Amino acid sequence: YLGIDAGSTTTKLVITGADDEILYTSYGSNKGNPLQSVSDALKEIYRILPQDCYIAGSYATGYGEGLIKAALRTDGGEVETVAHYKAASKFMPEVDFILDIGGQDMKCIKIRGGAIDSLMLNEACSAGCGSFLESFASALELGIEEFAKSALESSKPVNLGSRCTVFMNSKVKQVQKEGASLADLSAGLAYSVIKNALQKVIKIRNPEDLGRNIIVQGGTFYNEAVLRAFEQLTGR
Repeated sequence: YLGIDAGSTTTKLVITGADDEILYTSYGSNKGNPLQSVSDALKEIYRILPQDCYIAGSYATGYGEGLIKAALRTDGGEVETVAHYKAASKFMPEVDFILDIGGQDMKCIKIRGGAIDSLMLNEACSAGCGSFLESFASALELGIEEFAKSALESSKPVNLGSRCTVFMNSKVKQVQKEGASLADLSAGLAYSVIKNALQKVIKIRNPEDLGRNIIVQGGTFYNEAVLRAFEQLTGR
């Protein structure tokens, strides 16, 4: 079985067996062309697929679900939010809150009674998403992995608040002039991602309002500093 997640900035494919075991995964940037990146990944799958194996079914989800479903004629597609919930509930059946931070958007999903109860999205600005962090890493001529790793060495993360990208650029330049280290700057940006989610998107006053059983998803959480910032700011 083939699953395709055509995200706004990355493409993910997974092959599973009849018992849901993961047999193969693919993850990479879509370089602005989700259809081409999926096609390239599929070519690699068919190149290594044993002759006696076949794909019994295929489904697409994500930002480019409609495009992939129409172009490649997959067996079906799933709305992103439902896909997020199905995946989360498989690993934690009692999940009641899901936070997904992707490349260009953010989704906060509340679960009640085994169904999606409410959904909150960042409306227009991509501040606080994966591309937001990548742009700052690129400006410093660093890879996102190196940029993220430096944050874990921070002793005093700078307070950048939760601003849009334009104002954040100005604030970053200000703290750099004031002598902020790379580690403290990177950690400060990780905190700003979570502050943006909590204060601007979810708009919570008490972290307890998130729920008791939380799952985070999305490539931005591969940045361990972002995950740690979430733990610190929510007390989870």
